[in-house]
Amino acid sequence: MRFRALVLSFLAVLVDGFDTAALSFSIPSLAHEWHATAAAFTIAIVATNVGTVVGYLAAGRLCARFGRRPVLLTGVGLFAVGTVLTAVVLPSHSMVLLALMRLVSGLGLGAVLPAAVSFAVEHFAPEYRSRVSVGVTLGLAAGATLGGFFGGKLITALGPTGVFWLAGAATVAVFVAMLVGLPSAVTVAVSPRGASVLRLFRSELRANTGWSWAYSFLVFSSSYTLISWAPTLLTSYGFTRTQAPLGLAFVSLGGIIGGLVLIPVAARIGIMRALVALPALGVVFMLVAGLTHLSGTLLLLFLTIAGIGIIAGHIGQTALAVALYDLDARTTGVGWSAALGRLGSVAGPAGAGLLLALAMSAGNILLVATIPALVAMGCAFVLWRRNRGAQVAVSAATEVVAGEATSA
Repeated sequence: MRFRALVLSFLAVLVDGFDTAALSFSIPSLAHEWHATAAAFTIAIVATNVGTVVGYLAAGRLCARFGRRPVLLTGVGLFAVGTVLTAVVLPSHSMVLLALMRLVSGLGLGAVLPAAVSFAVEHFAPEYRSRVSVGVTLGLAAGATLGGFFGGKLITALGPTGVFWLAGAATVAVFVAMLVGLPSAVTVAVSPRGASVLRLFRSELRANTGWSWAYSFLVFSSSYTLISWAPTLLTSYGFTRTQAPLGLAFVSLGGIIGGLVLIPVAARIGIMRALVALPALGVVFMLVAGLTHLSGTLLLLFLTIAGIGIIAGHIGQTALAVALYDLDARTTGVGWSAALGRLGSVAGPAGAGLLLALAMSAGNILLVATIPALVAMGCAFVLWRRNRGAQVAVSAATEVVAGEATSA
């Protein structure tokens, strides 16, 4: 039962990650087919992330009212429908219809992550729960990595519309597997009051909630700028439309490696200091990539290391939320922290899309994308200073990180 809960929750998040990646690596080809600029697709990216924010915010109360299993199944079913409808509307070349379908997909995508994390976690003993949370979260990076490595071939063989038909079919298959194999939820008393966001602002949690939300917003802003626009930015470095998805693949692969690196680093120095150190590594390599004229394999290598640092910080956000909140408030805490992150995932790519529209160079966009990550490091440092005596938070977050390797 535990194995099924973990694997099926991970698969739900994996197809979530692939669906998000599908739009990212399809944009260069869609722009060519629609005779539009890549920046014109900013509205579709923003619509996806707005829907995801709403899904995240609703997840806590929905899980408290209906249970985690029904919410998880509904979320997967909703973004399966949204992905199939995306494939249906693409031949119309309508940006409005595309944005609407991505909004529908985003609503389902947003509900899935907090519901999947909480559902999987509740099937394990407390000492394993932090590990399981990060393991499930790694599904996002795994799905994006698959999309990046196979995206070019899929675009060549199927075209952008075919990619979304494939993504929709894969999501439907996961939904059916979950419908049949997902175990019953563990009976946990979660009151509507426990699901309220106000619970996160009790006197002992108020400051930590504020700083962790700020961290989530900022680190997601940088990481989703990389994830959403890497293929498009690579076309400015001489990559073809079918080669450009490799940028997403290497950034996301770096994220998986970063999750694995986070395990021993957090075990040695604590999760909060780790969330200062690893994003710093990513910032350095993004700065170098933005300031120099790299190309080919060397550029992909630098993007991989940037992904190790920035996306490790993104993954570590879930660990912070699990460590900060008790079972009663966990789904709400994870959901709201991720929602604030997803607001960053709206702001970052939207800002980068505006800069693209203003004809800013790819290198300068990379430089601008480092700014939120730098400020996020400052937030993590403040959290470490505030909580360095709180052994529970540090040890719980360290366990979170250890789960990444198992899931990967």
